[in-house]
Amino acid sequence: MNRTVMFPDPSLHPEWIQPHSPEWYAELNDIVGEYQYPWRSTFEEPTAEMIYEKEIMSHLTSDSRILDVGCGHGEFTRRWNHRVKEAVGIDNRENFIRQARQLNGSESVHFMLVNVEDALLPFGDNTFDLVYTKKGPWLYEESSRILKPNGMMMGLYHGGTDGGLRSLFPGLFTPLSYDPYDLDDLVTRYQFQRTAGLTDFQVQLVEEVEYLTRPEDVLIKKCFGQRKEVREYVWSACLRGVEQVFAEHATDKGLRVINFHYVIKARKS
Repeated sequence: MNRTVMFPDPSLHPEWIQPHSPEWYAELNDIVGEYQYPWRSTFEEPTAEMIYEKEIMSHLTSDSRILDVGCGHGEFTRRWNHRVKEAVGIDNRENFIRQARQLNGSESVHFMLVNVEDALLPFGDNTFDLVYTKKGPWLYEESSRILKPNGMMMGLYHGGTDGGLRSLFPGLFTPLSYDPYDLDDLVTRYQFQRTAGLTDFQVQLVEEVEYLTRPEDVLIKKCFGQRKEVREYVWSACLRGVEQVFAEHATDKGLRVINFHYVIKARKS
């Protein structure tokens, strides 16, 4: 059929919350108590998280002390059980930390409720061998303080989703405001080279292929972390059109999209 279906922009709804803002994380904390994607999909491997985990592992020994900043409900942090001397996960959402502690069965993995937006984290100088996060680059200067000499700072950042998604659902998804393949622009935007105490910055682009299983998964992905009023509006206004586009473009695996991720590495000088 190949005719364009136009959709309303959910971000214009008065109850829309800017994704990854403090208010957005608070909504997740109140509703589900964990940072877990609720839509159904499959991935081509290796996923971005697999690549990230492998990169982290390459810098660890059994004597390492590591810090996970913004650990959510601790699923990723718990992977270091029996691999390192100590792994600490911190988050500023009480429900996330409560669930992380309930699921934790290791003496070498600990979880703390900490306001990760604070300028200073509650750790002494030269405490950790590696600090990693999926939060923003504000953490880098503080990481330089709490890292041991020659310690590693690592980040995994989501750079948006496309692979045709935004052109298939105009309005529902808006065009990216930047070129996800321009790594020099990424370095400039985040001012990586200006971070005191960290050197040898490396940026790796990861194109993660995901297949959304059902039409409603397109809407669940779009409305992740949003209030009930927004979700109900989007379902009412968009589901029928999404079903039409999905039927025309999905494969046997589902609707193919690309998630752009960046793996950031730096070393304490």
